[in-house]
Order: sequence, then C-alpha cells, then structure tokens
Amino acid sequence: MFKSLSRIRAAFARASQRRRTVRELNELPPEIRRDIGLPDPVQDIEIRLPF
Repeated sequence: MFKSLSRIRAAFARASQRRRTVRELNELPPEIRRDIGLPDPVQDIEIRLPF
C-alpha cells in the first residue's frame, strides 16, 4: 500500500514540476522563444492525469 502511495505522490510531483516548467517557458517573450526554437504556446483544453 505504501509503495502505491509513494508512486502516486511521485507522479503528482513530476506533473507539478512539468506544469511549472511549461508555464515558465510559455511566459518567455516571443522573440526569445523563437531564438531557442520553441513552438508557439498551444492552449490545452483537456485535463491530463500524471498516471
């Protein structure tokens, strides 16, 4: 049981970090995004679960 809870907690932590990173990258000015080769931000309309 504790292994399952640990895996779920780890999955939520990874998802949280991924959302934070994407949010920070999306806040960059368009000219910097183009310079580093990132595509234009796309709005996700679906909810994604981390597992």
